[in-house]
Formats: sequence, C-alpha cells, structure tokens
Amino acid sequence: MSTNSASTRTALDEVDAAFADVADRRAAAAAHDRAWKSLWLAHHWPHRYERCTIVRGRHVCRRCLWFYAVSLLTLAAAAVGVSPWPTAWDTTLVWVLSIPATVEFLGGELGRWSYDARRQIVLTSVLGLAVGRGFYAELTAPGSWTFWGPVLVFGTLWFAVAAVAWLLERGQYR
Repeated sequence: MSTNSASTRTALDEVDAAFADVADRRAAAAAHDRAWKSLWLAHHWPHRYERCTIVRGRHVCRRCLWFYAVSLLTLAAAAVGVSPWPTAWDTTLVWVLSIPATVEFLGGELGRWSYDARRQIVLTSVLGLAVGRGFYAELTAPGSWTFWGPVLVFGTLWFAVAAVAWLLERGQYR
C-alpha cells in the first residue's frame, strides 16, 4: 500500500469518526430533549425510569400515579358519604397515615434503603387515603388543621430532605 493511499485512508477514518461523533451528540441531545419534555409526568431522568410506569407509551411517576388516584378516589367517596373510617378519627389518622410514606421517602432520599416499587405503591396508597380525607376536611371546613397541619409539616420535611439530597448528589432525583 502506498503512503499516499494510507494517509488518505487515515484522513477518511478521522472524518468518519468526526461524523459519528456529531451523530452521537445529536442522538444524545434528542434523547435529552425527549426526557426533558416528559419530566412533567415522570420527573425522573431516563436512568431512574424504574421509578415510573408506562401509561399510553409515556413514563409516569409511579408515586404520583398512585397518590393522585387514591387521594382523588378517597375525596370522591367522602363527597358521597363513604369514609374508610369514622369521621371523628380523621385528624388523628390523617397525621398517622402520613408517617409511613414520609419515612419511606426520606429513607430513599438519604440512601438508607434502595428503591422498591411494591413498598412505594403500598405506602403511597396509605398516604393517598390520608390526603383524600384531609382534603375533604379542608373542603368542608376551610382552613382545617386536619389538612394544612400535615401538608405544612410533612411537605416541608419532604422538600427539605429532597433539597439536601440534591445538594449531596444522591436521592431519586439525581
């Protein structure tokens, strides 16, 4: 093989490699754009899609799916007079039933245990019952501590720990 032919081949290989690099970058950018656009349903990046379920071809956060479904069904049931427990127990149970999901979320964010979909579904469903009943209390008596107390206490705790986990570069949103 002549020197001219070898140098031409090397130059062509470099051009091919450059085009392949550009194609890889474009594919990565397109994948990032798709993930970014789906964050409103998933709010997890593709490397965390095990925390999602697929609904009609889209990734949807499993915690949110169960949380909103159970809490809205509980709210609707309460609106027609069906309650999972006596109304006199609402304040106590809304507070107590919010604790297991809070512990699960905080433990996951702080790396105390690994993600488990079944555990998350069960504990989020329990939280959904509490929030559904709490929201019903808010709708029937605005300014209700039954609703706003747990929202402020547990919501602040969830936010603070998620922010700390983000800064420490751990947790489910990394």
